Order: sequence, then structure tokens, then C-alpha cells
Amino acid sequence: MRLPKSVVLLATCLPFVTSMVGPSFFEFSDKIFQITNTVFDTVTTINNGTTTKDYAFSQMDLAVMHTDEMEGKIKEFNSEEVKKISRILLNEARLKPKITDIRMKQNYLVTYYKDTVKYLRDFDVYANSTFINFATRVLSELPNSVTHMTRSVHQQIVKEDFMDLLLERLRPTGNGYFCEEKQSAQELLHNFFNEILLMNTRSYITVNTAYIFKKLYTKGDFHNEITHAFETLKLQTNNLVAVMKLHLARASSELWRCDPNKHVSGETFIELRHFLRGIILNKANLDPNKACSAECDAFTYRKLPNKCNNDNAWCNNQQPCRKIINCHYIDSSMEVCPSKNINRENRRYEYVKFGNGRVFGKKKNCSTRLTYLATYIYWIVYRCSYCFCICDEYDKYSTERTINLRLAMSNTAGNKVVTGLRFVKHNRIIHLQVQEGKLLPFGQIDLSTVRWVPPEDYSIQNKNYHKNEDYHVFTWEERGVDLADIKAENGTVITGVQFKKVGTRIHLEVRLTPFNFTTGVLKDHQSFIIHDPNIQHKHDSGKELKLITTDIPTRSPFPSTRLTTDKYVQFTNTGYDKDAGQTTVPFFDAQPVESTMPVPLSGVGLFHKGQPGYGGFITPKILTYNFWKHLKAVFPLGRNKN
Repeated sequence: MRLPKSVVLLATCLPFVTSMVGPSFFEFSDKIFQITNTVFDTVTTINNGTTTKDYAFSQMDLAVMHTDEMEGKIKEFNSEEVKKISRILLNEARLKPKITDIRMKQNYLVTYYKDTVKYLRDFDVYANSTFINFATRVLSELPNSVTHMTRSVHQQIVKEDFMDLLLERLRPTGNGYFCEEKQSAQELLHNFFNEILLMNTRSYITVNTAYIFKKLYTKGDFHNEITHAFETLKLQTNNLVAVMKLHLARASSELWRCDPNKHVSGETFIELRHFLRGIILNKANLDPNKACSAECDAFTYRKLPNKCNNDNAWCNNQQPCRKIINCHYIDSSMEVCPSKNINRENRRYEYVKFGNGRVFGKKKNCSTRLTYLATYIYWIVYRCSYCFCICDEYDKYSTERTINLRLAMSNTAGNKVVTGLRFVKHNRIIHLQVQEGKLLPFGQIDLSTVRWVPPEDYSIQNKNYHKNEDYHVFTWEERGVDLADIKAENGTVITGVQFKKVGTRIHLEVRLTPFNFTTGVLKDHQSFIIHDPNIQHKHDSGKELKLITTDIPTRSPFPSTRLTTDKYVQFTNTGYDKDAGQTTVPFFDAQPVESTMPVPLSGVGLFHKGQPGYGGFITPKILTYNFWKHLKAVFPLGRNKN
């Protein structure tokens, strides 16, 4: 017997390769088109009497199998996104009744669909009246019918107030739902709409199964009703895609990491070590004439010899300082608690308590021997006071203040693109490491290829690598970092990142590569580098984020909520009173910035996050690819035929 056309159509629906790639609207769109057209052909042929019940039921069961594959595809990567988003909005009093109503209707629709599957697969064990009653409930205009509930859910979702509030709740912040998910708002909405499209497809299968039952067990001609149901589906689906495109364009594509519950050095943050720290020195050791005639404030910038100017015991017992900045007189006497190990603990002093009662740092039981210092008289006339200064510590064998300037890129020869970023430290050099994955058609990523590209293995002692060319060493004079987003041009994806030194600061640059969205093939020979177009304006206008008298960022009892971009920040010491100026801030956020389901990137950036009174973190961000630009209606106008 010649197979009905619906059999041929469903045979073209290839199964998802779920172990390789994540769900995609474009893949769903194609399958929805094929499944619904096949369902329409199947119910039309049985209504016309040109196929048998067994063939019709088998074809509807195949449609069920393909929609179940779609559900498995979604849940493998984005379990119950609709419910998650519903939970967010349940906290909104204005929408709580609507969300509750939508969830209730979704549960009813799931029950109807499960009954549909049961009747299709075990139709020979039920009485005809069961099928008739089922069809009547599905197709009626009562509030609990499938047709009514599907229409109601659709109307709720496409309303502006619903989507406006959803986008507001998904806005990137340092708390709330954004911190719970490793997905951008665009990705979350993409998944949300996929689930709604799946729900509509299942409801359409249920409705047409009901028409098959009515044809088989009540007779009659349902051509107009079947056609109307199909046209309604097409209209609703295309309307949903239009709404999807509109709101995805408004949704943020940003993804970055909020503060962790617990900070771990080297895992969640990286700090510059042995760079800018408070130091106590006597005026006799600061004055090139070994005198004490000048006041502490006179020493604003001075390079010191490797050895102390005189036999001052305090100076001789300290690790030497090559350069001092901004000295101040605090009091004539003090007690100092030195650190046990300056290199391991990355600080000279635990705390300093002055004779006037003022304390620098956190006073506690001193685990080393307290040292008492006091002003002394030199040559009857001069008062040799102790000054509190900032030391620009530089010992090439212990300092960790170097950042990589070389390009970190994906393997474009293997058609791989950048999918994530993180700061790492390797050989005492800070690198912005890239995650890569192989690009497939329609912007998908082959999950089996995703990996972190190892940072380039070199050290500053290697004579083949050069300062200001391959790496930058932060100093008091050159310690700025530009904060900005860099967005890819249309038709390109990011295949590399690098820092470049501009004046006294460094800024981020990205490598862009054009590609074919349909085939996923990179055009590597056309790759080019771009940077923040406003970089010169920032240099000229001096838009600095100033960190004044701050504490160590990991001491903050609250997560970072102050987010700053489009400025620049300079590394500096922590505040005297809070930390005795012993730590260089800000830190680098070392948490990996990656999507739960890796995607190509439409941009990257750096920003500063923190809390008032704390040094904060320089944090990388990624901008997930703008798929909305490629969205098209699932159903062309008019009758669909393959």
C-alpha cells in the first residue's frame, strides 16, 4: 500500500544529536514546521477517508515521539525553565494571579497531552464513548478545554506588561535570579519561548487527535474546523516568534559571575602581590642627606637605595623598599606587629597602634614580637620621626604584578570560537584565559569540543619575551585598567582577546572573525582586531573610578552590588585605618564566565564590582550571541507544503 504523505514528511525529521549540541530555536522551528504540517495532512486524509485508522494513529504517535525528543532536548540543558521563571514572577503582586493561572493551565494541558498519548497507543482497549467524551472536552469552548487554555496562555505571554516585568527581573545585578543561573537574560528567554512553542505543538497534536476521534466515532465532516485549527496555530506561532524577537532584542545578553558564597584565593579571586603596601620608615632613611630636617609630607615620591641610609635597626631589619610614595606623619610613638612571613602573607604588618590610640589594621593578639618605635632627637635640633608611606615593592623574584599582553585565541583552524573567559595566574603572570568550542550551523556549539585553552607558557625571565610588548608590569606610574564593553560587528564572532598598553593604562581588545550563520563556517582570513571606540575620550576626560580608604574586598559581609563600567580604575593600596595599607586593590575575579549551554559571543567586557568601602574586583563579562537577529516566522503566509 502507498504510504500517506504524512509518513514521508515525518521521515525527514532527523533525531536530535543530544550529546553534541544544545537546543536551538532554529532546529525547533524546522521540526515544528514539519510535525504540524504532518499532523495537518494526517487528520485531513482521515477526514477525507483516504487513509486508515491504524495509519493515522501511527502517524500521530510519530508526531508525539518527535515532540518528546524536543522536550528531552530542552530538559537536558535547561530543566523546567518555565517553572523557574514563574517562581521569579510569583514575588510580583501584580502578576501573581496571572502566573498562577498560567501554571494551572499548563498543568491541565500536560494532563490532556498525556491522555492523548495513552489513547493513541492503547486505542483498542477503550470504549468509543471514552474517545467521544475526550474529544468533546478538548474542543469545547469551556474554560478547561485545550483550545481555550492554549489561547489564554498565549494571550497572557504576549502582553507587554508581562514581558516588561520579566525583563526587569532578569536584569543583570549583583543579586537575585541573575546570580543563580549561568545564562544571560537572552538565553533564558530563548529557552522560555522554546518551551512555549513546544507546549503549543503538543496542544495542536491533542486537538487534532480529538478531531480524529470525532471523525471515527461521530462521523461528520470537520474540514473547516481542522483548517481553522491549523491556521490558528500558524498565526499564534508566528505571533509568538515576533514577540520573541522583539523582547530578545531588549533583553540583556550580559553574563558574568556574582560573588561566591566563599572566597578562595586562586580560585575565585587573584590579587596583585608585593606591589603597593604601607611601610614605616624614619625620616633619616628617607632623606638622601641622612638628615631629619624635612617633614614626612615632603617625601611624596622617592627612589631609595638598596641599603639603609644609616644604622637604624628598624630599617635594617625590614625588607628594603625601592620606591616610596606619599609619606605622612601620624604620631611620635607606635607599636608595630610585623607579619610572620612577608612573602607568604603578602603584608609587612598585621597592625600598627599609635600612641594617640589610633590603630591601622585589625588589632589582635600579635603572633610575632611587638616592636616599639618613637621619635628621637638627632644633633639636638632635629626630630627624627617615623613616617607612614606607601612602598612600590619591586622584587622580580617575588612580585606578582604582571599581566599578559599576548593574544589569547581559539583554534580558528578547527572552526572554534571563544565561548567563555576567566582570569588565571600562570608563572606569576595574570592571563585572561579563553574557553573555546567548535562552531556549528545556526550558532550552535559542539559540546564535546568545549575546553579552556591553556595560557601561553612563558615567564618574564625568558629573554624572548619583552616588557610592554608581551607583558605589562604594573607600577605606581602605570597601574590603570580601562573598563568597557566591546561588541562584535554584525556577522562576526569573537575568536580572541588581548590587552594592549595605551599610555599609563591597559585596555582590552578583541579579535573578530566573520562567519556564515547557516553553515557555521568561520572566515578566518578576514579576522581583525577592535577595541573600545571611546578609549581616547576616557584618557582625555579622566573618567576614573577612585578607590579611597577601602578595605580588602573579600572582607565585605555583603555581595558586590555596585557595578561600574565605562571608566578606568587604578590599582592602589587599601586604607590605612582598615588594613594598614597592606593590600593592593582591586582584586581580579577569577571565576569562570561561561554559559550553561556554551554559545558564541557577540561581545566581551571588563567592569568593576564591589561594595562601598571595599576594594572590589575587576570582573570579566561575556555577551552571548544575539540570535534574535536571525529569527524568522516558522510558517510562511498561506498553505505550507514541503
